[in-house]
Amino acid sequence: MILGIGGFFSVILSIIVCILVIGVIILIHEFGHFIFARRAGILCHEFSIGMGPVIYQKKTKETTFSIRAIPVGGFVSMAGEDAVEAVITVGQKIGLKLDESEKVTHFMLMDNNESDVYGNVLSYNLLGEHGEELSISLDVDGVEKNYFVNRNAMYVFSKKQQLQITPHDRSFESKSIWQRFITLFAGAGMNFVLAIVVYFIYWCGTGVPNTDSTVIGEVSQGYYSYEYLEADDKILAVNGVEVSTWDEFSIEMDKLPEQRATSVELKVARGETELEFNIPLIVIINSCGLNNVGLTNTDFIFPSGITGVMMGDNSALNYVSDLKTDEVSLQLGDIITEIRVDTVVSSKEIIPGEYVAISSWSDVIDIMSNTDVGNVYLKFYSQENKEIYESQTAIETHGNELLDNQRIEKILLQVGVSPEYHFSFGGIIANTFSSFWNDFTLIFRTLKILIAPSGVRQVGVSNLSGIVGIFSMVDSYMEYGFLAILSLVALLSINIGVMNLLPIPALDGGRIVFIIYEAITRKKPNKKFETLLNNIVFI
Repeated sequence: MILGIGGFFSVILSIIVCILVIGVIILIHEFGHFIFARRAGILCHEFSIGMGPVIYQKKTKETTFSIRAIPVGGFVSMAGEDAVEAVITVGQKIGLKLDESEKVTHFMLMDNNESDVYGNVLSYNLLGEHGEELSISLDVDGVEKNYFVNRNAMYVFSKKQQLQITPHDRSFESKSIWQRFITLFAGAGMNFVLAIVVYFIYWCGTGVPNTDSTVIGEVSQGYYSYEYLEADDKILAVNGVEVSTWDEFSIEMDKLPEQRATSVELKVARGETELEFNIPLIVIINSCGLNNVGLTNTDFIFPSGITGVMMGDNSALNYVSDLKTDEVSLQLGDIITEIRVDTVVSSKEIIPGEYVAISSWSDVIDIMSNTDVGNVYLKFYSQENKEIYESQTAIETHGNELLDNQRIEKILLQVGVSPEYHFSFGGIIANTFSSFWNDFTLIFRTLKILIAPSGVRQVGVSNLSGIVGIFSMVDSYMEYGFLAILSLVALLSINIGVMNLLPIPALDGGRIVFIIYEAITRKKPNKKFETLLNNIVFI
């Protein structure tokens, strides 16, 4: 596939936005760790955004700030996180640089001519665990020489690589249980704070719906209602039932799937005039992707003798990319004439169904309303090839359990109108925390369907998205503008926060488990075992 100039720049822009989105989320996460580590007096060697080779580094008094080449993570390197207490050993030959008072300022671990003293290590105390002064003893030409060590002395591995030593009181392990807990939790905590702030900005930008009225704020293009309704129309009744608030209007609209409705009668007030319209609905079967989206202004026709329903945008179908090479894909405007549902009882048991002729979307709604987990096959008339085809590849439906878990309506009937939006500080605060809570619980609901026992497993680890999936999300959200990107930032920030708190070794949550163990038993876990376990799981 060859991209045009516009498509090329669109991809580049999506990549840049994706990197910025991930970068901001990681920056906030690591800043949470960093700021609370510093408050606790923990020495932070490096604060890095990204992984892999270094692109840019800035060394401050204690911490090196880095930007690395791979924008899929980041870290704060805190002293004392692993089991290593020092990087020198007894018997090792090293050089020392001394200050005017002959205190050690640098341990020279490289061959050079800059050392003031050069010899073999006899003993050292670089922790000062009981408050004693740091020291080292060297065998210098057969003579034992003792030196005190500055608390901020540096290991020098090369001209560009240095590391500050870690006295005991500056290490992560020396801090109280509470200080260590809050330092580890702060990364996820800052992600949650970021999400709340972003959602607050989002709702300030959009305003909140005025649910106390039925005045239409916008009629969406692409819906049948665009030909009938106008902004500022006031909805008076739905199918003969009077409504005075947007919530009442929504309640009546929610009844339509049970009624197998494909249109709705609306009475509206336009100025001083009352009007009545019978408006066709957009039908979206979320369980399988069948819909009539995009058919409102087309020239597609029903050929003589063909009965069924026209298919809308096929991008929602979850089987298109899996079609057999010789199979014709269902396209916009193709006419579905028959539907067959094979009921999936388990991974080993499927009950075959029979084709049922359909003549309206009411028939489709009826069939799919009574379908839980199933394989759907279609017979359809191709507008392009002027023939009827039978699908070979099944459309695998999303079952009731999955849809309910994800708070997705199985059958969505839309008229395409939205309420007026206005500024309400109380409403903005309420919507901010409601949006946060919905995203927060969504992750746990998703984890539940991934690991909880189920008669038919509908999703697995393969359905989770990595960096490529995040890029795809950014690319699709960009079509809807800056506020949509903000909502994605909030969702991803909450995801990263929750995932980091899961009790998995190498993640913050796994390390918190060890701290909770220590708090309960009053015994420190074996540090070497904890470090080994974290490294294995990280790899």
